[in-house]
Amino acid sequence: MTLTIPSERFGTLRVTEQDALVDIAIGLYKREEVSLGRAAEVAGISSVQLLGELGRRHIPINYGPDDLQADLATLNDRP
Repeated sequence: MTLTIPSERFGTLRVTEQDALVDIAIGLYKREEVSLGRAAEVAGISSVQLLGELGRRHIPINYGPDDLQADLATLNDRP
């Protein structure tokens, strides 16, 4: 996909292509349209880097009670 945004829409804002990709990826992640891993791929960074960026922006990770139960079940099934 190619996205073209006219520079006049940004005015005096200084936004790099990388910043825009991270912002788009985080937006998709917040709306739960993509996983953390997929959001990191969209942003072109590692999952660890994306987690750091989420923390810096005070954005909670998408991890609910069902995720916890699944993780606990996996741990309990280990030998």
